[in-house]
Amino acid sequence: MRCPRCGYTTFEFETCPQCEGGLESEQGTAMSPAVKGGFWLRLVALVIDYVIILILAPIVEYAIELGGVTANISPDKQDNLFFVILYVIVVLYFVIYIGWFGQTPGKMVCKLRVIRTTGEPVSYRRAFLRFLGYHVSFLLLGFGFIMVAVDRNKRGLHDLIAGTCVIKVRE
Repeated sequence: MRCPRCGYTTFEFETCPQCEGGLESEQGTAMSPAVKGGFWLRLVALVIDYVIILILAPIVEYAIELGGVTANISPDKQDNLFFVILYVIVVLYFVIYIGWFGQTPGKMVCKLRVIRTTGEPVSYRRAFLRFLGYHVSFLLLGFGFIMVAVDRNKRGLHDLIAGTCVIKVRE
């Protein structure tokens, strides 16, 4: 839909992400309608993703120990090394899945997809920016995530930062 106020082309929102103008007027040209992914469904997808990561964590730790990477490192530094490696895996998990497929496995199960507000696929750069937005949302005591429940367009702070939205995938 094209915003009648600023001309920004957006993907089926109630308000323009660029100027916050209303898009309900007849001046906008409609694109294919999309149902936004709501708070609870997105929360379920995130829980599924973190369960997968929690299953992978001990496997990665065992592989690191088995490979002898930590043989000459003190136990305290082993924990730090494992934390860094696990964090890199989490970053890669979210950035690669969102950048490549537009969905993490949790979002695939819940039939959700991350797209740009223009309806285009998300790039790796934008997926990384969105992941950094998770940190900002978390640091604000979760307020950035709760925004999904109260925002008209179902966008969290991380979505606003990255210029993305989450939609339900049609079958």
